Amino acid sequence: MARKQKKEEKAKSGLMVMMVSLNLILLIFFVYLNSIGIDDDRKVKKALGSLAGTFGMLPSGLHLSEGKKILIPGSPMVSSGFSSLSVGEEFTRMVTTKKFDQEAAISKEGSDLIIHVAERVLFKSGSATLRQESKGLLDEVTRLLIKFPYQVRIEGYTDNIPVSTPEFPSNWELSAGRATAVLRYLVEKQNMPLERLTAVGFSEYRPLVPNDRPKNRAKNRRVRIVLLEAAT
Repeated sequence: MARKQKKEEKAKSGLMVMMVSLNLILLIFFVYLNSIGIDDDRKVKKALGSLAGTFGMLPSGLHLSEGKKILIPGSPMVSSGFSSLSVGEEFTRMVTTKKFDQEAAISKEGSDLIIHVAERVLFKSGSATLRQESKGLLDEVTRLLIKFPYQVRIEGYTDNIPVSTPEFPSNWELSAGRATAVLRYLVEKQNMPLERLTAVGFSEYRPLVPNDRPKNRAKNRRVRIVLLEAAT
């Protein structure tokens, strides 16, 4: 009887050690999540994805496979339905079909996709009021932006010719005003979610080409609509 009691006590002791160890591991894990969560939400996702990979599957028996996106255990298993390739294809198809290929172009820069629009398409010289004829292009671009849920930064650029008017004392105000005009149109006329948008003016300080002749200065006067991290 004493031997049986000893075995039971040993089993209970082993179970207790295992439970304490498991709780300690979980405590360390969640302290780690808390410490990195403030700085970078992506690290949290990565850590959770790694934990799921350790056990070999997600909830409901769904296995975690390697890919570009890290899925958080417990999140709905819904396909995102977009990729950098499909954004480029959609844009190319749109500008070709709508005959906007002379007005806008798309390129890749690091992990971002950029839609380039020349000043002459959107604004008169020295103005931040959108041309009426530019709105058809912006309407189509907005439909594309709404379809693919990236964060969007709208950037305004000028050439190096000084401007000084009551409305725009310098090229800084002009470039920022143009970026903001495009942002306002996307929000007010096309119901683009405001939380996805930012606007910034770069003035004359990031030229595409040297501002040494009229043709080059025209290239530098532009607006860029940047789809952030759309090419990752």
